[in-house]
Amino acid sequence: MSKIEVYLNENQVNTLKSILNQSALGVHILFDNHLISEVFQTDYSEDDFFQAENIKKVQDHLLQLMQFQTLHEKKGYINSLDIEARHQLVRAYFYIIENNLRTQQKLPH
Repeated sequence: MSKIEVYLNENQVNTLKSILNQSALGVHILFDNHLISEVFQTDYSEDDFFQAENIKKVQDHLLQLMQFQTLHEKKGYINSLDIEARHQLVRAYFYIIENNLRTQQKLPH
């Protein structure tokens, strides 16, 4: 995947940090529990998920999501997506959380 630059204002950066901090505690404010459960009960292939075409779609949705200012607007955007796109977004979100947690861990001695 190619590297892209994303410009977020201070409020958007703070919102993103807040979402990631809450997610590390198991609080997922962007997605309801039913949707999360539905996503992880559905079989999927990581190979399919990480295909370039799919990653591009997910990346576009994530970039669009970050442009909304309020939580209400973000949730409205998520709910406007078709079910496949919503599922992809949830999976991407959890991959981001996992990677964020890994980078915050101290290196073992």
